[in-house]
Amino acid sequence: MTQIRADRVKLLEIDSLRGQHAEDRAHDERMRALELADAREQRAAAHRAEAHARLRACCIAFNTAARHYQTAQISVLHGLRAGVGVNECVEALEEARTAFRASYAEAQMLLPDPVLAAASEVSRRLNDDYGALKRSLTDAPRNPAPPECEQRVQSAWTVLTDLRRTMRRDLRIDDPAP
Repeated sequence: MTQIRADRVKLLEIDSLRGQHAEDRAHDERMRALELADAREQRAAAHRAEAHARLRACCIAFNTAARHYQTAQISVLHGLRAGVGVNECVEALEEARTAFRASYAEAQMLLPDPVLAAASEVSRRLNDDYGALKRSLTDAPRNPAPPECEQRVQSAWTVLTDLRRTMRRDLRIDDPAP
């Protein structure tokens, strides 16, 4: 009888140990699953932060290139009006145009649709103004840039301002949320 009771106690102890081991394994699996989920979330957060940084850099580069392109166009207008330094201004304009085109090509690949629409509008506007300036340059010896060309080039700042606002909104720079 004592032996039977000892065997039962031993079986109960073994069952208890098995149950404890099963609970330990289940706990370990839950912890591993949580660690994997946490690691996935950290990777996703790092990916989002990297994508946001890339987008921010693209916006900065495009905004800067567009403003330099616009400034170079205005410099050509000033050169035409003054009748001096036009060649240097035209060279600077061509460099700014090349830099702008490269920046726009990158922007086309990275910017979300609402920002890309504003960037496309800026590109069209600056390129139209560039064409008007080039036509004015062929007439420059006889006739400086017509006033409507000057007014058009000067008014492109509003399109650039709209672009900047759209970019800031998309980057949530003006967002009051923490």
